[in-house]
Amino acid sequence: MTAPAERPPKNFAQQVLGQWPLAAVLLGSFAGLIVAASSHWRAGTTLIGLSITMGGLFRLLPNRRVGLLTVRNKLVDTIVLLTLGIGITVLAWLVPALRN
Repeated sequence: MTAPAERPPKNFAQQVLGQWPLAAVLLGSFAGLIVAASSHWRAGTTLIGLSITMGGLFRLLPNRRVGLLTVRNKLVDTIVLLTLGIGITVLAWLVPALRN
């Protein structure tokens, strides 16, 4: 019986591109922090909430495609990410704006 052929190791670019769901969530959250820090807190926190919600939707993809976004089982990850993301987005719009 012959041993299965080993796959060559992935280079850095392939490893990074394989983690695109996590990268998308992190980049969206970072962009939201930048927007919030520039005195547009409602738009920034909305962007953060939508990025986390997007992570919850990404978690519905097959496990081999999600990469490091997988923490627990699919149901728990999805519920936690969707709850946090939707909660942050709703709170961003429920907080009244300051009157000048």
